[in-house]
Amino acid sequence: MTNAPSRALDASNMGRLIEGAGDQIRQALDREGWGPPAGMPAPASPDLLAVGAMGGSAIAADLTWALVRSQCPRPIVVVRDYRLPACVTPASLLLLASHSGHTEETLSLAADARERGIPWVALTTGGRLGELAAEAGVTRRALPGGAPPRAVLYASWVAVTRLVAALGWIPDPADAWREAAAALDARVREWGRDADAASNDARHIADALSGRLVIVYAEQRLEAMATRWRQQVNENAKLLAHSAVVPELNHNEVVGWERPGAIAHGAAAVLLRDGFESPANETRLALTAEYVGRQGVRVVEPAAPSGGAIARAASLALLGDFVSYYLAMANGVDPTPIVSLDEFMRRLAERRAPGGAANP
Repeated sequence: MTNAPSRALDASNMGRLIEGAGDQIRQALDREGWGPPAGMPAPASPDLLAVGAMGGSAIAADLTWALVRSQCPRPIVVVRDYRLPACVTPASLLLLASHSGHTEETLSLAADARERGIPWVALTTGGRLGELAAEAGVTRRALPGGAPPRAVLYASWVAVTRLVAALGWIPDPADAWREAAAALDARVREWGRDADAASNDARHIADALSGRLVIVYAEQRLEAMATRWRQQVNENAKLLAHSAVVPELNHNEVVGWERPGAIAHGAAAVLLRDGFESPANETRLALTAEYVGRQGVRVVEPAAPSGGAIARAASLALLGDFVSYYLAMANGVDPTPIVSLDEFMRRLAERRAPGGAANP
């Protein structure tokens, strides 16, 4: 087992941010909710909700759709690009989410929405997106500042689910989020930095993954959760990771394990479950684990959480946060800085087209 996490290595205190997830949910519930969007007075309802966002802001919308898709009468479309698809029209509603308010793809979507007369609302700490919202007179709701976007997932997630509820598509999720906050408080006591290392499942999982290519498998309903785990391993631990879902991976990716070579012995597959898996997909996950295990892949299967759907989803997300944190400690890196991303953005800015707009 790895040594106790070094507080000195975690210079920016990502561990503290992760451990504050329950409070982050409660504070988000205390913020102002959503009223009828400007240009679309109640009881009118959009034909779909589009969410224009990137990275940590976008995954909250993906996770929301995973939670509500079985009861939501209209789709949520997440747009990670510079232009909106044709299906997003003036009859739709667009949520533009950017933690900094300066995400260039999201600002490009704001211009697209303005040109096409699409009503929109904003979720941001401020920045240029906040200015555009004020200029346009559209509803804007705040996100907490002072932390990386990936560390305010729970605030973003609460806000998106409350918007879906404000549209009348799902019941008010506040009570379910309060249950989730209490569940995360309990998980912090089990998985946090001060928890007993011998019984800390998050640290055990990180130990099993350390030094290996991390592969995250789940059923299709949990695709967004698998993506969140992958992204947290990328950004916090500074490691490559991969994710895929059943049943799709059983139609293609599984064949790639026939002749994996040395990759298999340097990989670990995490099978995510929340306890709501269909019998068919549970069988597929079990057979997938059995097959890749025979090929030399280390298989890690965290216990499914308990509680309501939101509490279970939040617990799985928090487990991924802690696992990625402990992987960062084992990798000898501060989980907060994203040097390579900052460098990429600098180089991207240098190649902007005339007039200051980045080439889409």
